[in-house]
Amino acid sequence: MEKDNKMLIIKIPFTATGGETMETAIQISGVHRNYLIDIQKRIIQYLFDNEPWTKVGQSFIFTKDKAYDKIEVVRLLLENGDTKRYEFWFDITGCYE
Repeated sequence: MEKDNKMLIIKIPFTATGGETMETAIQISGVHRNYLIDIQKRIIQYLFDNEPWTKVGQSFIFTKDKAYDKIEVVRLLLENGDTKRYEFWFDITGCYE
């Protein structure tokens, strides 16, 4: 029996704001949608350089030809203890094909 080998592909557009808008969404493909949340969590943790943050919202947005996952987080800024709210957009179209 031959196993279907798929490749996980993640594209983070560092030339722009890196996932902060739908237009600059971080593209994830080649992974089953059941693993998306864990992968997204690890990407956010990496982008925040392992500083503390908490997910406060999540929305699935389906356009006529794309699927997006918008994750809202609050990050604790360690320098002064303030918090800041962020949105991360993930283009997950390749996980629903």
